[in-house]
Amino acid sequence: IEEKAVLAIILRRFCVETTQKREELGMVGELILRPNKGIWIQLKSRRACVS
Repeated sequence: IEEKAVLAIILRRFCVETTQKREELGMVGELILRPNKGIWIQLKSRRACVS
């Protein structure tokens, strides 16, 4: 439950954007489809986000 609370606080206070393009991600098929090297993200304050 603590992880969900932390994630909710982050998503409430920040805009989450990726710094990679879909073509740059090497996908791995396991139980779920995921990128093999992870995804680099950038957090921006909601005040600075343009909707």
